[in-house]
Amino acid sequence: MERIVPGAKAVSNDVHRHDFHELFFFAKGTGEHMIDLEQVTINVPCVHLVAPGQVHKLDRSADMQGLVVMFAQDAQLGQGNGARAELFAHAGRPSAFSLTEEQLDESSVLVRLMETELKRSSGPVNDVVEGILGILCIKCAHWAKAEGERGLPNTYPTDVVDRFMDLVECGFLNERQVGKYAAQLAITADHLNAQVKKRLDRTASSVIQGRLLLEAKRLLLHADLSIKEVGYALNMKDPAYFTRWFHRVEGDTPAAFRTRIRDKYKP
Repeated sequence: MERIVPGAKAVSNDVHRHDFHELFFFAKGTGEHMIDLEQVTINVPCVHLVAPGQVHKLDRSADMQGLVVMFAQDAQLGQGNGARAELFAHAGRPSAFSLTEEQLDESSVLVRLMETELKRSSGPVNDVVEGILGILCIKCAHWAKAEGERGLPNTYPTDVVDRFMDLVECGFLNERQVGKYAAQLAITADHLNAQVKKRLDRTASSVIQGRLLLEAKRLLLHADLSIKEVGYALNMKDPAYFTRWFHRVEGDTPAAFRTRIRDKYKP
């Protein structure tokens, strides 16, 4: 955990990414939070979610107050495991939601309990800490749902679109055919497309391509890789093909995009 405390001047972080989950609780102050190239305004009190692998950059005012809860992908949260999956799923769900002052107070109590338990134990994170963290995730999932149109659907994890999104998240680098994902879900490609269209107003193919494009953008923004190496990382072995594909879906070359986006988010 990390406290966000007021300072003498505003703070602008470098673009970065982690292999763990982050829950940002903002209590006071103003700012902007870039999460996967989307600008999210900090309207306190609120929670921002950053999933493993996402690129983000936080620009905050000098008077910002809050805290960040960080935990590993394999943390065992008991009943909170489902809530964690719900919060950090990639089915077009929001990366931020508002809190009431009462909800902010509840989250602060849970965080203080975790801090107390961590100070007591000098060893690995124990079951008590993970249990409290699980409760915090459950609370956050409930609060996000309560926000109405920005809330999370109640159908997780049985909804076919959520399961499709999970499969895409795990397999987009190696599998890009809608039919293969439909087969894993034991439905037809047409049925999968219909469900995705109904839920997200997109085709299943566009979801797969969109996830691939997002990874390309993440790497072009943050990774110390050549354009050719970015293509290789996406399983596009022909550099010319990667450039053509990126230009077709993004309307810009990888090199031009990299220059523009790095200029935009440089410290």
